[in-house]
Amino acid sequence: MLQKSRSWLQGIRLKALAVVMATVLAAIGIIAWSTIPAWPVIGVGVAIVAVALNHVAVRLHEPMCWSCGGSMKSQPIGQHGSICPACGAVNQPLLTSEEIRNT
Repeated sequence: MLQKSRSWLQGIRLKALAVVMATVLAAIGIIAWSTIPAWPVIGVGVAIVAVALNHVAVRLHEPMCWSCGGSMKSQPIGQHGSICPACGAVNQPLLTSEEIRNT
């Protein structure tokens, strides 16, 4: 059986979806099972999702390869992006508004 390879960014998306779905199911279970009012449970669920997604996405702040997750800090940026030294994928850089004005 052929196994599909999943990119690093797809793994991040899958983790984020898993956190959201687990929190929603846990909140529904707590509301249905206990006599706790729904609003506090929903508020705690939203806070858990916000903290968990922030924790998952913190690595996206640094320049990295979207395929394997390798560091792209020291790689030169060409016309089509930079090439990952680990996997060879071409990654389009995320430019700030100041970098866009200077080009």
